[in-house]
Amino acid sequence: MATYHFYLKNNNPDKESPIILAIRFSKKRTNFYTREDILPKYWDTKAQRVKQTGKFPEYPEFNQRLNNIKATARDVFRRYQNDHNHNAPSHAEYLELLKAAIKGIQSGIPVTLIEFTEYFIDQTRKKLEIEKRTISRGNIAGSYNQTLTCLKDFAKDKNRRIDFDTIDPDFYTDFIKYLETPKVITDDKGKQIKKYGFRSNTIGKHIKNLKRILNEASTPEMNVNKFTFYKRFKVQIVEIEAIYLSEKELQTMYELDLSDSPRLDRVRDLFLVGAWTGLRFSDFTNIQEKNIKGDFIHIATQKTGQKVVIPLHPVVKAIMEKYKDRYENSLPPAISNVKMNAYLKDIGKKLDILKTPESITIIKAGQKIHTKRMKWELLSTHTARRSFATNMYKAGVPTITIMAITGHRTEKAFLSYIKVTPDEHAKILMKHYQESVKLMVV
Repeated sequence: MATYHFYLKNNNPDKESPIILAIRFSKKRTNFYTREDILPKYWDTKAQRVKQTGKFPEYPEFNQRLNNIKATARDVFRRYQNDHNHNAPSHAEYLELLKAAIKGIQSGIPVTLIEFTEYFIDQTRKKLEIEKRTISRGNIAGSYNQTLTCLKDFAKDKNRRIDFDTIDPDFYTDFIKYLETPKVITDDKGKQIKKYGFRSNTIGKHIKNLKRILNEASTPEMNVNKFTFYKRFKVQIVEIEAIYLSEKELQTMYELDLSDSPRLDRVRDLFLVGAWTGLRFSDFTNIQEKNIKGDFIHIATQKTGQKVVIPLHPVVKAIMEKYKDRYENSLPPAISNVKMNAYLKDIGKKLDILKTPESITIIKAGQKIHTKRMKWELLSTHTARRSFATNMYKAGVPTITIMAITGHRTEKAFLSYIKVTPDEHAKILMKHYQESVKLMVV
C-alpha cells in the first residue's frame, strides 16, 4: 500500500515554492515534482492544498489539479499491482510510469524548445499577475518574448532547426553573430526597417534569458531538457557609460526658451520632473492629482510597489504652476519612452553646455571599441533619475535617504548606480573637512 502527501520544497515567504508529492511504499519514499508552484502564504500545510481565499481566486482550479495528480499517482500504483500479481514496482520504475501518466493530464507542458519558451512566458506572466506587478509583467515577459522572436527569426533566416539538442557551441557562436549583424527589411508599406545589429548588453540580455529558459526546462519539475551545454554560455555585459546632468546643466535646460516648440517644451518639463523627484519614467509619467498632497508627492512605484514620499522641488512647483489650468495633475502629459528619448536629444542639441564629448565603450564582434559621443546624444529618460541620485549624493544628502526614494536595496548597488568621478569624491571629502574645521574653530 502507498501513501501520498503534498508538501512545499521551501518556505521562503517571498518566493514561490514547487509543490512536491511524496509517495511512500516498500518502506521508502519517492518525491514527484508536480510542476505546480505557490507562495507559502497561500498554502495550507494541514490540508495539503491551497487555502480557500479571495487573495488567490484560482484556488479551486489549482486544488483540482493537485487532486488529479494524486488520483493519477494512485491509479498508476494500482494498475502496476494488478498487472504484476499485486507486487509493488521499484521506486525508479514507478517514478518513470508516473511521469509518463502525468504528462497526459498536464496538457500544455510542451517538449520542444520554442513551445516550452511560449509556455514559460505565459507562466511568468501569470505569476506576475498574481503578484500584481503590472510594469514588471510587461518588462519581464516582454523581454522573454523578444528573445523568443530572435530565436524564431534566427531559425527561419538560417533555415535551421532550433531545439534543446541543437543548443551547442556552434549555435552559441552563430546566434551571437546573427544578433550583432544589422539587417534591413521592408514592411508591407515599403518602408525599410532596421533590425538586429544589437550591442553587447542587448545580446547579453538575450543569452541570459535563453539560459534562464533552458535551466527551467531542466528542473525536475519540468524535465524536458536533458542537455546542459548551455551552462557554459557567457553573458557578456559592458558597464554602460550612463551620464547624469549636473544641477547647473539642469538649470540651463530649464531656462532654455522652447516657446516655438510646444512639444519639446512639454518633454523638457516632464524630464525635469523626473530629474527633481528621482522617479522612474513609468512613475513620473503617471503622477496623478491624488498623489500630490501639499508640498509632497505620495506614490507607490509601479515596478516594486514601494511607497515613497518626495518633497516638491522649486522647479517642479514652477512647472506645476505652468500647467495647473491645463491638466488635472498640473503636469505635462506623458508620451512614449521611445518618442521622449528622441525628443530629449533634439533638446540637448540646443544646449551648448551638453556639446562636450563623453567616452563610451561598446563590444563588436567580441572586441571592445572605445569611442566618443556628444553628451546630448546620450540623453534618455533614465538620465533624469540618475541625475537626481547623483546630485543629491554630491549635495551631501544621506545615502539612506536617497535610497528610500530611488528604491536601491543596498548601498553597494546605489554607489555603482550614481556617476561621481574620483575628483568629485575628493571635493565632497574636502567639503566635509572644511565643515569639520569650522565646527572645531567655533
